[in-house]
Amino acid sequence: MLSLGWRVATVTLMAVAAQAFVPSVAAMNPTGMSAASPAMRASPQGSNIAPPSKLKLTYFDIEGVAEKVRLALKVGDIPFEDERVDFASWQSLKPKTPYGQLPLLTVEENAPVTQSAGMLRYVGHLTGLYPEDCMKALKVDEVCGLQEDFAKALAPSIYIDMRPHLYGYDENLPTEQRKEIQNKLRSSLMKEGGDVRRFLGYFEDILKDNGSGFFVGDSVTIADCAMLPQLRQLKSGRLAGIPVTIVDEYPHLTNFCNKMMSLPAISQHYGSK
Repeated sequence: MLSLGWRVATVTLMAVAAQAFVPSVAAMNPTGMSAASPAMRASPQGSNIAPPSKLKLTYFDIEGVAEKVRLALKVGDIPFEDERVDFASWQSLKPKTPYGQLPLLTVEENAPVTQSAGMLRYVGHLTGLYPEDCMKALKVDEVCGLQEDFAKALAPSIYIDMRPHLYGYDENLPTEQRKEIQNKLRSSLMKEGGDVRRFLGYFEDILKDNGSGFFVGDSVTIADCAMLPQLRQLKSGRLAGIPVTIVDEYPHLTNFCNKMMSLPAISQHYGSK
């Protein structure tokens, strides 16, 4: 039987290995469709691509990895059905999905697709939130990749409580032992030189260097749509051991959150909750 200390060390190492793996409430009218008109529209970036006549995003009734896609659709003024799945219904729905996972994006009558990063870029192309300029697009991808890396670094401290078997523990591991391991992982994340402040420092520097209040260029991109939910998670209080004031230590990140939350589409989206 391996000691608890050895197991915690193993999970800590897996937090680094998790850099390569992530398992990562809009206002709706009575029909379940967002209120925007389906007519062709120009986005803040100037895209004139006609949106699909029917678009459905399916995910749990949480922010999670689908939130960045929701925000891009909202900011881009693209109508979509925001289908929320309760956890009780998930087990019956799971075998009907392509790969046993959510979110799903269904475009018109096509088969649903998975992978939130791909969905985000697809919506970015529809809305102009993904730049046509190759260098700007590269910078957007860099920020999105860093956000995903940060989420992967946080993941073991989240999923050890829900899925301990993923990290070599018995799936019936007692709650108190799960919490003990989780607390040690969060302490490691928060220590000097730990991943929380390391990544927040990266994001702070990117905003400072760009100078517009957004991560790339002078207007909203999908990089901003990816970053806002990540920062909201840190500020939510749901990650015990990570202070809800952690983002406040970074003035450019704080300004970014305020700037994004003041956008009418985003303000309305979160104001409905």
